[in-house]
Amino acid sequence: MSKTHFPHLFKKGKIGNFTTKNRIVMLPMARQFQGMNGEVTQKTIDYFAERAKGGVGLIIIGSTRVFPPGHKFYTPASLNLSAPQFIPGHCELVQALHAHGAKVSIQFGHIGGQTHLQSVAASNVQQLFCDGTPYTKPIPITRSEIWDTIDLFAKGAVMAKTAGYDMVEIHAAHGYLLGSFLSPFLNTRKDEFGGSLENRTRFHVEMLKAIKTQAGDDFPVTVRISALDYLDNSINLAESCQVAKILEAAGADVISVSAGCHETQHLSNDTMRMEEDFKRPLFEAIKKAVKIPIIVAGGYRNPDVSEKIVSDGIADFLGIARPLLADPQWPQKAAQGKVDDIRKCLSCGECLYIRGGAFNYPQSCAVNAVFGREKDWTEIVPAQRKKKVMVIGGGPAGMEAARVASLRGHSVSLYEKGEELGGQLLLASKPPGKKRMLWLRDYLANQIEKTGVNIKFGVEVTQELIAAENPDEIIMATGAIPKQIDIPGSETNNVVLAWDVLRGEVPIKNQKVAVIGGSMLACETAELIASWDNEVAVVKMRPGSYMAEDCEPTNRRGIMEFMQEHKVREITDHKLEKITSTGVDLIDNESGKTICVEAEVIVLALGSTPVQGLADVLEKQEISFTMIGDCTTPKNIKQAIYQGALIGRQV
Repeated sequence: MSKTHFPHLFKKGKIGNFTTKNRIVMLPMARQFQGMNGEVTQKTIDYFAERAKGGVGLIIIGSTRVFPPGHKFYTPASLNLSAPQFIPGHCELVQALHAHGAKVSIQFGHIGGQTHLQSVAASNVQQLFCDGTPYTKPIPITRSEIWDTIDLFAKGAVMAKTAGYDMVEIHAAHGYLLGSFLSPFLNTRKDEFGGSLENRTRFHVEMLKAIKTQAGDDFPVTVRISALDYLDNSINLAESCQVAKILEAAGADVISVSAGCHETQHLSNDTMRMEEDFKRPLFEAIKKAVKIPIIVAGGYRNPDVSEKIVSDGIADFLGIARPLLADPQWPQKAAQGKVDDIRKCLSCGECLYIRGGAFNYPQSCAVNAVFGREKDWTEIVPAQRKKKVMVIGGGPAGMEAARVASLRGHSVSLYEKGEELGGQLLLASKPPGKKRMLWLRDYLANQIEKTGVNIKFGVEVTQELIAAENPDEIIMATGAIPKQIDIPGSETNNVVLAWDVLRGEVPIKNQKVAVIGGSMLACETAELIASWDNEVAVVKMRPGSYMAEDCEPTNRRGIMEFMQEHKVREITDHKLEKITSTGVDLIDNESGKTICVEAEVIVLALGSTPVQGLADVLEKQEISFTMIGDCTTPKNIKQAIYQGALIGRQV
């Protein structure tokens, strides 16, 4: 495939007074590896420079604060451009990106009422996270505070222009402070900033005027909006089209179109279940409403689908975000026709997941261990001494280790006892909406074949085979097996394992089924079984926990909604006492009372146990090896890929 297959993606674009080398935009994201005070760090520069080097036409630096420390609207966890002292760092950042041919914009915004800190919003309407958790009830921003905010945004734009940015973006999407003004549900004000659409856009119009006045008419401004936020009684698409027209008339040079808010983040973030182009009607409507260019954010992952949204005239610029975390070279590989070499974003949400609400928790990518380690890991350094490397296991950890070790020049053989690569990725792809998991398997399998890894299927590695092959390095990636349970009735024929169900080895149709375990594995297995027209109950045994709590929140919401739609019964805080011929007996963890749940099939989804038999044998023989992935401690894809990438660089 040549570059001409995507001619519209790689056609130059025009915004205001500057030209982009192509139509691909890196959309703004939070957590830019900033310093403690929000200053640009070398890690910030390395991260963005790698995306610029990968061929992006325009990079929008996200979530930057213009409220100085001590200001009541000051928020942590974002870059800072609230004072001249921060300009030099931004100058260095912009220069680094310009050096690779990328144009650079910076986004200003405020989190508004979507935080657990004390917050401000258009009104005191309490907002929710996508799992239903309420945020702190916001305090309505005052009229004087609105004008102060407008002035600070304008001053920030002047500093951005001084730093060399090509454009500035106003973040008025996703239910944040400026977005809350557009929504009739979130904005219940009675003053000139509430009520009519003219009033609800006044904040934005006045901000555009102020930026153009202070930074100059020649400094382009884009406004990011949500075409829909998917909340009841909120802004509709017809109103959003009018908003776009009002913003265009007020001086906006571009409209960046997204959708959703925190409460509907499973829709705004385009989870695994979403079709890649499902927001097309929203973009089409906004595009028809304005004459200025629009940037679209629609969860695009594949170059062919991305090309079509531009070639069909629905979008002027294609916005992508997480795909550039997964593979910074996405544009370059697409331009060169190397589509199979793109490491695709799975929409797993790992990069979005803020554990425990920690503001400075380092962002990570499940499929790309180099993300956040650009300085040290981007270049794969050739090995000083070429070694014979044996990798045991063809799951994600083993394949990544083999890929990296082979790229370093080692002679690598990968042994898989089955007949197919992928390990647990094969199982993970089976539940509804999870086919994207195979994207990672396909990428890794393709790469290790290209790098010359010798793949041997149907071979179970033994001590004798190791002695015969005499490798210099042994990488153990033998994975895990399902946990069993030893209680009365567990040995009966009506008890099966979730893994066997996912493999398709246990046909279940029109039966009553009890799934034991409440993890993501259990709930996704329940989804699959429910989709086969069965009556399903899921039993969560651990006290004080909730269903699929090990799943990232936006994807978890999809699981929960599917279970509700298919009337899957959820039973929590009950211990499994015994399995009978008619079902399961459970004990309430709090009351101690026993309940009986009818079931013709009992499915055990209790997690997994590391496979360490060969490791134990080698250890006794004092044969050196390294263990990675689930055979150490069963966790997730991110751990598997990271450990594989690490050992591949160390051998």
